[in-house]
Amino acid sequence: MEKKRSAQVLEQIVQAIRSGEYGEGDRLPTERELAELFKVSRSSVREALSILSALNIVDRRVGDGTYVCTRDETVLTLALELAQSEGNLRETFELQRIMEVGIAELAARNMTPEHLAHVQAAFEKMEQAAARGDIEAYFAGDREFHLAVARATGNSLLEQQVLGLIQRMDRPLWRAVKRYFIQHRAEYLKRSLLEHRRLLQAFQLRDTALARRVMEDHFERIEEEIFSEEG
Repeated sequence: MEKKRSAQVLEQIVQAIRSGEYGEGDRLPTERELAELFKVSRSSVREALSILSALNIVDRRVGDGTYVCTRDETVLTLALELAQSEGNLRETFELQRIMEVGIAELAARNMTPEHLAHVQAAFEKMEQAAARGDIEAYFAGDREFHLAVARATGNSLLEQQVLGLIQRMDRPLWRAVKRYFIQHRAEYLKRSLLEHRRLLQAFQLRDTALARRVMEDHFERIEEEIFSEEG
């Protein structure tokens, strides 16, 4: 099944590193070459490489390629366990994208002063955590922000779905991926905060079209950064 292909790619890359086929500092084949070698789509390859990047097993250099960073057995074993237990990154991402774009629009329409205060308080926690460089506190503020937005819709079913999605996104694999981008790409956190600020402004204006557009832009940016194609 397609759902398992990225995990299969990851396992084969890890085994190649374990066996010494690729040593520290060695360049892996391109995404296209790996896709042809493993007979899978390039999106499956990109997903596997994103997981390996998040765990600092490989270094993906834009315009250059992907290089092996470590052959540490503990980290390689963790990569396999996470990939096998967490499911498909892209499927989770697509579910979140579909849900949160619509939720943002509905929240902007139904936002009350009380709901807005909760959203703003969560955003302020994110800002403070970012200023301190406290990634775990930033994650907590982000979860609180999105749950407050879901509550603002006034739809209890949507709130329950978002809570379940937040719990799924709080598992080790997604946290590792997000932590990697925050730690290794200086602009990632700045852009994330800017997008959340723009969303807050849309809620303050009760502008449904703006809220939807900001959320769509947010997910387009994440897709480009995490699932972008290698040259």
